Amino acid sequence: MTRDAQTIRRSTPSPCEARAGRGLGRGAAHQAEQRTSSPWPSPPSDGGEGVGSHKRSTAKTAIARRLRRNQTQGEKELWLALKAGRFAGFKFRRQHIVGEYYLDFFCPTAKLSVELDGFQHGLPEQMQRDSERAKFLDSHGIEELRFWNHQWNGNREGVLLEIWEALHRRTGCIAVMRKVQDHRFIPPNPDKIIPKKGSPQ
Repeated sequence: MTRDAQTIRRSTPSPCEARAGRGLGRGAAHQAEQRTSSPWPSPPSDGGEGVGSHKRSTAKTAIARRLRRNQTQGEKELWLALKAGRFAGFKFRRQHIVGEYYLDFFCPTAKLSVELDGFQHGLPEQMQRDSERAKFLDSHGIEELRFWNHQWNGNREGVLLEIWEALHRRTGCIAVMRKVQDHRFIPPNPDKIIPKKGSPQ
């Protein structure tokens, strides 16, 4: 072991010493790390993507933020029902990015996407795009529920019940015991639910 290596080894505190407040301060420890690190930047972790990939990711994040700010009235109301563990404790995200798609509401635990659609989704070209999107999400194990705006406006309890039924079917959970004090949606007794035709028993 060289003298320089011995100096660095003595001057750099162990993890236990650092937690206990012993050893060097942050500035000195940082200098010690610089002496042992390579002067060259590390290559991208995925082996090929660099600045271009970062720019694309940043652009997607900016789009997702803009979509969150520009929610429709129906989307705002549905988000109030799903956010912060209110919906039986299940966690949801808004405008979650999967590939090139932005999911209105996404539950990572159940891998369930929920969309509120306006009239434009009834047009042939948009229906084709929605079909391609559904196939892509299905290939990633994600189920997508779509509701028309008029369904939400006219039967909110029915829409929420259908979302819960999909969560229960995909996770086996009636509710998630997180943020229990925030729960607003009270799950029904699964034994008293009449299964739909064609649904698994």
